Amino acid sequence: MNFWHIFTNLCSEHGKSATTVLEDLGLSKGNAARWKSGGGPTLSTAARIAQYFGCSLDELVDHPNSTT
Repeated sequence: MNFWHIFTNLCSEHGKSATTVLEDLGLSKGNAARWKSGGGPTLSTAARIAQYFGCSLDELVDHPNSTT
């Protein structure tokens, strides 16, 4: 799973749209475009997202050897 899928799953679990979360965190929609294309957030942005959702950074990271 890439970052965009992890991010949108977290949004859904918390009843938020991706746009709402971006706005709440003061992030541009350009971030979403990069993430949809397979990119990931910077470490500082990932930390802000993790704090927003109350999860660990590990939960935001794609583990290529993971079976999920």
